[in-house]
Amino acid sequence: MFAFGRRVAVLALAATSLGAQQTRPITFDDFSAMRGVSDPQLAPDGRQLLYAVRTTDVAANRRSTRTFVLALSGGAPRAWPNDNTVAAEARWSPTGRQVAFTSGGQLWIAEADGTQARALTTLSGGASGPVWSRAGDRIAFTSGVYPDCSDDACSAAKSKAASDSKVKAHIADQLMFRHWNAYDDGTRQHLFVVKPDGSELRDLVPGARFDVPPGPFGGSEGYAFSPDGREVAFTAKAQGRADAWTTDANVYTVPATGGAAQPITAGNKGADQNPLYSADGKWIFYASQAKAGNESDKWRLMAYDRAAKSARELLPMWDRWAESYVVSGDGRTVIVGAGDRGRDKFFRVVLDGAGKATTPSVIMSEHNNTGASLSDDGRTIVWLRDATERPAEVWVGTLGAGGAVQQARALTHENDALVAMLTLHPAEDFGYVGAAGDSVFGFVVKPPQWQPGKKFPVLLLIHGGPQGAWLDSWGSRWAPQMFASGGYGLVILNPHGSTGYGQKFVDAVSRDWGGKTYDDLMKGVDAALKQNSWMDSTHMAAAGGSYGGYMVNWMAGHTNRFKALVSHAGVFNLESMAGATEEQWFVDNEFSGPWWNANAMASQYRKFSPHLFAKHFKTPTLVIHGEQDYRVPYTEGLSLFTALQRQNVPSRLLVFPDEGHWISKPQNSQLWWGEMHKWLGTYLNPRPSM
Repeated sequence: MFAFGRRVAVLALAATSLGAQQTRPITFDDFSAMRGVSDPQLAPDGRQLLYAVRTTDVAANRRSTRTFVLALSGGAPRAWPNDNTVAAEARWSPTGRQVAFTSGGQLWIAEADGTQARALTTLSGGASGPVWSRAGDRIAFTSGVYPDCSDDACSAAKSKAASDSKVKAHIADQLMFRHWNAYDDGTRQHLFVVKPDGSELRDLVPGARFDVPPGPFGGSEGYAFSPDGREVAFTAKAQGRADAWTTDANVYTVPATGGAAQPITAGNKGADQNPLYSADGKWIFYASQAKAGNESDKWRLMAYDRAAKSARELLPMWDRWAESYVVSGDGRTVIVGAGDRGRDKFFRVVLDGAGKATTPSVIMSEHNNTGASLSDDGRTIVWLRDATERPAEVWVGTLGAGGAVQQARALTHENDALVAMLTLHPAEDFGYVGAAGDSVFGFVVKPPQWQPGKKFPVLLLIHGGPQGAWLDSWGSRWAPQMFASGGYGLVILNPHGSTGYGQKFVDAVSRDWGGKTYDDLMKGVDAALKQNSWMDSTHMAAAGGSYGGYMVNWMAGHTNRFKALVSHAGVFNLESMAGATEEQWFVDNEFSGPWWNANAMASQYRKFSPHLFAKHFKTPTLVIHGEQDYRVPYTEGLSLFTALQRQNVPSRLLVFPDEGHWISKPQNSQLWWGEMHKWLGTYLNPRPSM
C-alpha cells in the first residue's frame, strides 16, 4: 500500500501531464471513482481541518468513509487518526486538543494528532453524532435502545432474540410501522451524554418512545449543549399514534445531568428542529415551520429567549428557507445556508444586543455551497463547494469586516486528476415565462460530444419532491454529467413547486400536481429549444424520480412529443399510493385530505391520477422501482408496467428487491445507469456506448 502523501504526489503529476491531452465523456467507472468529500470541521484555532472522504468499491459492492486531516497552511492531507482506523463524524474538542469520532459503530476519542485513541462506548445500539459541550467535559451522542429496557444488557438481549428468531413477521398496532425503507423494529434513538474518560454514561430520555432526533435523516444538528454545559436542547417528535399524520416535531430542553425534558415550542403545531445556543446563552436558535402538516412550509429562523420563555422569527420578511445556520464565537454573526434560484448560498445576518437581525446579505453565491464551519474568532470559514461540472471539495476563505468572503480557494483536491481527464460542461442558466405568467428558471447542459453546428438529442430531467429543486451541483445519484455522457443535451427545470424562488412558488404545486408544473415543463422545453439551436426537437426523452416519476407518468397520458420516458419510483395511482405510503401528512396536505374525503376525491384523486389516463399511453417507458420503497410503494411501478404491457406499449421493468426510494448499492447503481442509457439509446439516436 502506498503512503497517502505519495498518492497525492502521483495524482498531482497525472493532472499536470493531462493538461495537454484530449478529454473524454465520463463513464460509470469514472463516476464511481470520484471521491465523495464531506463533513468539513475546522479546528477552533482555524489552523487545521478534519474532513471525510467516501470511496466506492464496485467489485466489493460497498462504500466506505475515512477521515483526513489537513493543515490550512499547506501540505498533504493524511488519514486520521491513522492509516488503519476507519473514523467518521470527527469533532474537535473546544480546545482543539482532542477529537471525538465514531468507528466500528461506537464512540471514540483521541488526541488531536490521532494518538491515544480509545473507545468510550460498547453499546449494543451503537453510537453516532458526537457533540461536545463548550467546557469539553461531556459529549452528547445518540444510540438505539428498546424503550422498555432500563440498561444496555436488556437491549442487547432483545436484539439478540429478534435476530435469532426464525419468525420475521411484522406486527403493528398503529401507523408509522415502517418508514422510508425500514420497518419499525421496536428500537428508538435516544440521546446520551458521557464524559471524555468514558464515565457517567447517561440516557437523557430514558423510556422515551420517540427518536432523538426524528428519523430517518436527522443527525447531530438535532441537539446542542448550552454554553455553560448544564442543559441540552434537542429535537423530537413525540406524537404517539398521530406520528403518521402530523409534522409536529418540537425542540426540548433537558438538564445535562438528567431529568425531565420540557418542550419549548409546544405552541407551534408545525415542525421545529435543530436548536443552537447563542454564545452568551441568552437565545436558542432553531428552524420552524408555521403550517401544521406541511413538510414543505418555509423554514423560518427563530430565536427563543430563554429568560422570557418566548420565541420570535428573526427574518420575517426574508422569503427563503433557513436550511442551515452557524453562529460566530462572539454571537454577533449568523451564517445561514439557503437555496436560492438553483444554488445553495450563504447569507450573513448580524445581531444587535437585543437579538434583532439585519437583512440577510449574500456572501457566497458561486455554484453550490454547503456545510459551513467557522473558527472560534469568526474570521476563517471552510465549506463544501460543488457544481454540475465539479464534485465537492472543501474551500476556505476569510470573513472580512463587511461580511464578504475574501481569498476563497479550494483547500482539498481529491478529484482534480480525474476531473482533468473528462469533458464536463457547466450548467448554463436560462429563464422563460411559465404558467400563470410567472418567471421560471432552469439549466441547460451540453453533452461532452457537443460541437458547433451539430444537432443533439434532448433529455428533460424532472426533480422529485415535488417541493425540491435541481441545483448547480454534481449529484451523487441523478448526476447530470452521467446523463449528458450519452450524447444528450440536458434541459433541467425548476417549475412551480421548486424551492429557492419564494414560498408562494413552492406552494403552487400542492393540490395542483398535474397543472402548473406540467405547463412549466412543456413551456420550458419549448424555450430551451428556441434558445439552443443545437437541440434536436425530433429526438427527445424525459426522465424523473419520485414526483418526477409521477410527472413522467402524467406526461405519458397527456403528450406524445417524447420518444422515450423513464419513470423511477413514480406515483401511478394516487388512491393506492395514499393508502400505502407511511407519511400520511404528505397526502393530506398535497391532496386536501385522505381519499375517502369526497371533496378531495373529486378535486384531486380523480383529477390528477396518472392511472386514469392510461388509455392514452403510447410512449416507450422504462419503469424502475425498489421493493423497499415505503414512500412510493413499488406496486405503483408494477401497476404502471402492467398498464403499458396490456396496451402493447414498448416498456421494460427494473425492480431492485434490496433498494428503497433511491438506488444506492454500487453494483445496483451500475445496472441502473446501464439500463438507463440502453433505454435512452434505443430511442434517441445515436445510441451511446456505456
